[in-house]
Amino acid sequence: MKMVKLTSVAVMATLLISAVAPSANAVESTDLAKKAAQMKSLEKISNDSKGKEEVSWNEEKSVPKFVVGEISDKKLKQAKDSLQVMEENKALFDMKSAYSELKLISESKDDLGFTSFKYQQVYQGIPVYGNELILHADKDGNTTSVNGYYDPEVKEKKIRTKAKYSADKAIAKAKKETKLSDVKSFDIENSKLVIYEDNKKKHRLVYQVTLSTVESNEPAYFDVFVDAQNLKVVHSVNKATHATGTGKGVLGDNKSFNTLSSSGTYYLQDSTRNLKTYTARNSANENLLPGTLLSDSDNYWTDGAAVDAHTYAAEVYDYYKTKFNRNSFDGNGAAIKSTVHFGRNFNNAYWNGAQMIYGDGDGSTFVPLSGALDVVGHEITHAVIERSANLVYENQSGALNESFADVLGNLIEDRDNGWLLGEDIYTPSVSGDALRSMSNPESQGDPAHMDDYKNLPNTREGDWGGVHTNSGIPNKAFVNFVETSGITRDNAGKVWYRALTSYMTSRSDFDDARNATIQAATDLFGSSSTEVTAVTNAWAAVGVGSPADGGSGPTTDAYESNDSMSTAYGPITSGKDYSAYIGSSSDVDWFKFSTGSTGSINLSLSNLPADYDLYLYNASGTVLSNSENGNTSSESISYSSASAGTYYVKIAGYNGAKSTSQAYKLNATFAGSSSGSEQESKWNYETKSFETPHPYSNNYNNGNSHTYTKAGAQKVALHFSSLETESGYDFVYIKDKNGSVKETYSGSKSAFWVIVDGDTITSNLVTDSSVNANGYVIDQVAYFK
Repeated sequence: MKMVKLTSVAVMATLLISAVAPSANAVESTDLAKKAAQMKSLEKISNDSKGKEEVSWNEEKSVPKFVVGEISDKKLKQAKDSLQVMEENKALFDMKSAYSELKLISESKDDLGFTSFKYQQVYQGIPVYGNELILHADKDGNTTSVNGYYDPEVKEKKIRTKAKYSADKAIAKAKKETKLSDVKSFDIENSKLVIYEDNKKKHRLVYQVTLSTVESNEPAYFDVFVDAQNLKVVHSVNKATHATGTGKGVLGDNKSFNTLSSSGTYYLQDSTRNLKTYTARNSANENLLPGTLLSDSDNYWTDGAAVDAHTYAAEVYDYYKTKFNRNSFDGNGAAIKSTVHFGRNFNNAYWNGAQMIYGDGDGSTFVPLSGALDVVGHEITHAVIERSANLVYENQSGALNESFADVLGNLIEDRDNGWLLGEDIYTPSVSGDALRSMSNPESQGDPAHMDDYKNLPNTREGDWGGVHTNSGIPNKAFVNFVETSGITRDNAGKVWYRALTSYMTSRSDFDDARNATIQAATDLFGSSSTEVTAVTNAWAAVGVGSPADGGSGPTTDAYESNDSMSTAYGPITSGKDYSAYIGSSSDVDWFKFSTGSTGSINLSLSNLPADYDLYLYNASGTVLSNSENGNTSSESISYSSASAGTYYVKIAGYNGAKSTSQAYKLNATFAGSSSGSEQESKWNYETKSFETPHPYSNNYNNGNSHTYTKAGAQKVALHFSSLETESGYDFVYIKDKNGSVKETYSGSKSAFWVIVDGDTITSNLVTDSSVNANGYVIDQVAYFK
């Protein structure tokens, strides 16, 4: 018996819950509801942004990490407004309550009039390490973007928030772990409780112990994470950075600089910039730091290392003040303390969390390290980074920490001869040698493209995941940007600085840096600017993200540009296949068609290379129905239209899913204008039931017994009212007339359609020898003819 699908509302309800998580073929109903709420929030942003929103995803946590668009209709006039906007968008991040899970830690306004509200994720008031969100508003108070990291899993955990052991015991454990138990004096020694996710994805209450000292075999500036319940060390990382830079000051060049005169004695103190330069007198004793303030009787200084440290600190201060109106490394006029002549033959220069420390080198590997402007610029920039993005010094975030210091150190030095780092103070007897090359990282054994990214262990021996090695990739991206026609070093520096201070967070990776620099360029120069195109292509050239329009990409996509509702491709033809690409993490494809009468609209999206989702809109921009299956499962929508009109189809990658090598296939069938007496093809529905045993038995295989055939049909479909199997072990295979498997399901799934081409479709359940479940119920079939 032929019958029309009961109601459009019923179809909507069915399709809204027919989704699965990206990590499995099926998920619990609560997860489906969360995803539906998340997609609804994104749809509002998409509608308000007129389809011009851009979204990047934290694939591990299935929440966005960068959203550009109209986040809210609310104007931001004060901090409490920003928290209300975060509460309004809580479903987007799978957040229970922004009021209880977010704590405002900073509010800043820049020279463009933009205001940024930075929030720390908290669990019962305790900070969640590495998770911050930043909400941005333009000068008129309109929300423009939100970015950062939020962990939705934390709120679901039952984490003990009362420490069993004291902070003193945690500090003692941290000292033992870092072999600093015998150290008498620390420049920094503190701890705080945080929630930390370990490498086994377990969330723990830990003490984050910070220790900084130079009374050790090598510079120590550690963060040590000690479990508050059992005093086990979960993780540790040494944040002490190593010198990179060039300079000739220690070779006898003349400089002039500010000093302080008092009672006939001159001191290396610049009161206008709040700079002080000390000497450690070749001692490595922490108790001496910052050491003795350098003095002279006639104001003619012959200590080259001291002169350069002092002079170059002033140049770094002036660069940040002049270019970015930043008053010292913290933006609030903090004193910049420099200590030279630390230790003997000390081949290092670093920021220890409180001041700069410079060794004199051993004369073979290094000459005095304060003698290079970009060494000083690089190391003081580490202080800027610590007081802004606070990039964690490991893996990609650590490589970005090094890279931003390289970039800004190079900009501060501003030499005409290019991109070498450390060529003057490194191996002085070897001509042309350098620590790193920003333009040719491979010359020093560092990667310049993600294809060559080095997955090093997150240990001291592994350079904390290759922070100095993999920095070659973002360094090369910056060089690509600067060397693009029409881009100046000055404008490139503005983009990188704004990205660092406005958009980067502690756990930012290379993809985040790409997004941050693109958004910074958009803020500064406009979305259609040369700078935006150049920075997008600069990152694409090193394997991070896709190129801007006009760059290399899928050249067979005949329907671009169709990235918004207003530029939708169409009208498309009923029953015809359309193959196209989702070419980047922010790409969406729109198509449109018009119906000549009421009737069924049926959409199918197949041949998926990744997790794509499918949406149906009316001409007013309202979502009528959607399909959000997981992984590469096909998507389908069946909707009963109450009137003729124009409809829109949107295809988007979930969690930034994309592919430039495999095209998806879209097919839409719908009622149109008939010509002559020929009746147009349409979907027809029949009541037909197939069921497995409930529960099914071990080693069950129903073969071809659940097969539906409709002679002459172009497509056939089955409607599952329920499906439950042992996830990952028992499988439902959907086959076409040739016996080819078109779809595979495993786990729990609620109310969904599956469509195949041709006149025959089969559902085949195959199980293993243990663990049973309820199987499935098919309550309806359909054919297109």
